Amino acid sequence: MKRPVIIGLLIVALTLVCMGIVAVAFFRIASNNFATNDPFDVRNISSVLEESKTLKVDSEKPITLGVTSEAGNVTITGADVEDVQVKAIKTAYDSSQARADAEVKGVQYSIEQNGNAITLTYAIPESMNFSNNINTVDFIVTVPAGVTVDVDAGTGEVNVSGTEGDVTIVNSFGDIDLENLAGELNVETQSGRVDASSIRAGNSNIRLDSGFGTISLSKVTGADIVINSNSGALEVDDVRASGDMELASGFGNVSFANSSANSLTISTQSGAVDVSSVNIDGELTVESGFGNIDLENVTAASFNLQTDSGTIFIDGMQGSVKAQSGFGSITITNAENATLDLNTNSGEVDFAGTLGEGPHNIHSDFGEIHVSIPADSALNVNLDTDFGKIRSEIPITVTLSGDLNEAEQEGTMIGGGSEFNVSTSSGSITINVLAE
Repeated sequence: MKRPVIIGLLIVALTLVCMGIVAVAFFRIASNNFATNDPFDVRNISSVLEESKTLKVDSEKPITLGVTSEAGNVTITGADVEDVQVKAIKTAYDSSQARADAEVKGVQYSIEQNGNAITLTYAIPESMNFSNNINTVDFIVTVPAGVTVDVDAGTGEVNVSGTEGDVTIVNSFGDIDLENLAGELNVETQSGRVDASSIRAGNSNIRLDSGFGTISLSKVTGADIVINSNSGALEVDDVRASGDMELASGFGNVSFANSSANSLTISTQSGAVDVSSVNIDGELTVESGFGNIDLENVTAASFNLQTDSGTIFIDGMQGSVKAQSGFGSITITNAENATLDLNTNSGEVDFAGTLGEGPHNIHSDFGEIHVSIPADSALNVNLDTDFGKIRSEIPITVTLSGDLNEAEQEGTMIGGGSEFNVSTSSGSITINVLAE
């Protein structure tokens, strides 16, 4: 390499080094001119300042509390008090303790009162410091129990307990905890968990929505109850709905136990459904894209169960059941007075129990079918398999063929009765006497 080229490169490198030194010195000098919010220092040193205020209200009249907070936790507690007590905890961050102490004093929020209507507001101020944490204000509010609550939060947890009025909560990013409430409940969080317990909505409705989070509901009474999570599990226990219940999860398991409702609809695109010790006055509908459906000790006027890819298992049921699986087995045990419409594209079908009024239809494209029914079951049977055999412990008076090992049997059991149609494209059909 020629000497002039080498010298040129050295000059360029030296120039860049000098420019870097000058830039660092400039920014360090400039940063000293920022009283707060040094944009060139990534250190996050916090400072906390607590402020309190008591607001007089007429506790004999309706009270409304509205909270709008872009950053910070919100805690609202209903109690046996005659005024509203507001505690605001301000937290500021900066590159040194002195800067943070100075900044926290300047954090602004508002408390407005118009009679019995109170509004708390905190908005994130514009700041040059893109490195530091966001300044926050936590609101801790104690109110008379008979208050209507409306919270619009941005980032932070929301906790409400002990109130007896309607509660509405919208939260962008944060968990929501609700306990010991009475009144209508409407909750929505884009990303966070929702836990609700000991809710007495009476004749009012309950709706809980989460974009990305688990929702749990326990010890609850209400009219219509709707729970939805785009991506999270649903856990429901000890819930009494005088109206209809709807549970929907995009990608999560659904558990529903020890509860009752007028009707129940459960849907999940990708998750298992587990229902146990439940009483439904009307129809129970369950749809799962990719997941198993398990029901235990469930009563309903009718069952409508469908999974694209999963098994269906029912232990203890009565009434009309329609169950369909794209790829999975169907098993029903301890059934009473059941009317059957069972179909699977690929899987076995097993039924054990007593049959109600027909017609009854059982079909599998690829799988064996096993049926256990009482010895005195009076049925008109139509049994058909393309590749397999037919066996029955209950005598069949055959009208189509007299050989019980043939692939198609049509006739009567115990003199005939309800239609009983069983078919499989590939597999045997076995009818056994139900053990007492």
